[in-house]
Amino acid sequence: MESINTFKGYDKVSDQENQIPSPLPKPTSLFTHPSHNPPVSSNSLKAVCAVTRYPETCFDALSSFPDRELDPESILELSLHVAAKKVSNLSVSFRSINDMPEEAAVGDCVKLYADAESQLNESISEMEREKKKGGNWLTKNVVGDVKTWISAAMTDGETCSDGLEEMGTVVGNEIKKEMVTVNEMMSISLAIVTEMKKLLMVH
Repeated sequence: MESINTFKGYDKVSDQENQIPSPLPKPTSLFTHPSHNPPVSSNSLKAVCAVTRYPETCFDALSSFPDRELDPESILELSLHVAAKKVSNLSVSFRSINDMPEEAAVGDCVKLYADAESQLNESISEMEREKKKGGNWLTKNVVGDVKTWISAAMTDGETCSDGLEEMGTVVGNEIKKEMVTVNEMMSISLAIVTEMKKLLMVH
């Protein structure tokens, strides 16, 4: 069977990095930058995407929202929304072929991608909660949490891919393509949040 194990993406956080430090009583922002940054232009979007392993996928996916004025933080949020939507669609695709009891790996993938979607939505929810507080909301603790959740979602994708390969389960080319795209989008989000401090200094 052709290997579909394509889920070795952008630098998932290690076990040590997963250990998010306890929040300080009065957390300060890790990323201080002017509050009136200009919106990111098309060229700036390319610059943000350039920190990822898949800059073309990043730009194509995120530049399809031309009416939005994006700064690096908003680009991160948008990438997570796009990734979560693609994960949701992939979960639906797996459910559509989950009608053979002997193909346990497919059923596992349905659950794994549902969990991955939940992890990405947790990232989005935390960012939205912190953003409502105002100020320099993207603190070290928020970044650590988001990196951990994205990495967990990517692990779900890897586990699905490995399970299909180990069980010799064959899925269609369209689902394979969806799996690759999902992995790339999650990798893109992880790269952007990992490089956010540098991106904000530039912008």
